Amino acid sequence: MNHIGEKIKELRRKKDMTQDELSSCLGVTYQTVSKWETGVTSPDLSLIVPIARLFKVTTDELFCYSESADELKRAELQKRFEATFKTGSIPDRMAVCEEAVKEFPGDTEWLNNYGWCVLCGAYMPCCDDEKCRSERYRAADLFRRVIENCNDDKIKADAIEGIVQCLPQSEALQYAEMYPQAEIDPSRREELIISCLTGEERINRRERQLMKKLEALTDYLDIDVKAERDVFKKLIDLFFPDGNYLLFNYKMYSASYVDARDKINEGKLDEAAEYMKAARKYAEKYDEVASGGKYIYTAPLFSHVDGDSANWYITGEGTTLDGYFSLLDLPLFEPLKKHKEYEKLIKR
Repeated sequence: MNHIGEKIKELRRKKDMTQDELSSCLGVTYQTVSKWETGVTSPDLSLIVPIARLFKVTTDELFCYSESADELKRAELQKRFEATFKTGSIPDRMAVCEEAVKEFPGDTEWLNNYGWCVLCGAYMPCCDDEKCRSERYRAADLFRRVIENCNDDKIKADAIEGIVQCLPQSEALQYAEMYPQAEIDPSRREELIISCLTGEERINRRERQLMKKLEALTDYLDIDVKAERDVFKKLIDLFFPDGNYLLFNYKMYSASYVDARDKINEGKLDEAAEYMKAARKYAEKYDEVASGGKYIYTAPLFSHVDGDSANWYITGEGTTLDGYFSLLDLPLFEPLKKHKEYEKLIKR
């Protein structure tokens, strides 16, 4: 639809001008004005400002542009775009995005949406290998435009997610390293980088990332809550089937102590004694490797994870086992002093 031609016609009539009079003012033929108004052609860009001055309107008014109309159009496109996720129609989604990038050129949010549509279309069943490759590179170009021109970290991060899937690993790595880590997801940048690596380097970094997540999860679980404590112990057994807990010996020590405490409160001294035996075992194992020096896990999922135990928990001036003996001196554990296993528990 030729909005500017209709607007010129409207403004000319309001000013009681003929096409001849308007053409004379602008130095063009009346046929040219007629073509504008009928939508055959549009005014040359060099005439836009003179036309606006002649009719005493802004260029935005001349182009029938208003912010309210702009927002309404965006909302309408967004509604249609979201509807395609209910129908699952990639072609319909593509059509909306194509319309949006034409309507709002340079809008990085719509460019990013368009890139994801193109990428999804590349993997449709009817897409052959050559077309799939071509579409992936087309999507990469769209994502690249977003990354280079977008100031919104959330949109940029999403575009980086997309371009990493489009390019060969060696090319994708440079974009993975551009992921805005702190603002979006502290761990996602590392995960993207890992997806671009191969061989031993990939295995090493992936295992270390998995270890960080396991440490974060077990730190988050509250061992004072029985249900969470039980989950914690099951996780440790699952991830370390060989029993080589290393750093996690301290956490198992803490969990066993809490189990013993609860059993004493329930009056189940036999079970409390067993848990304190386990606590002592974990304390001793932790102290064996916590004095500083290199360590390495031997569990299948962490066989490439090593480090320096000098960075482990500091349990005060004494050892973890000293802490264990201090626990037994607390009034809470007074009932255990009458238990037949108590002498074994306190034996140094």
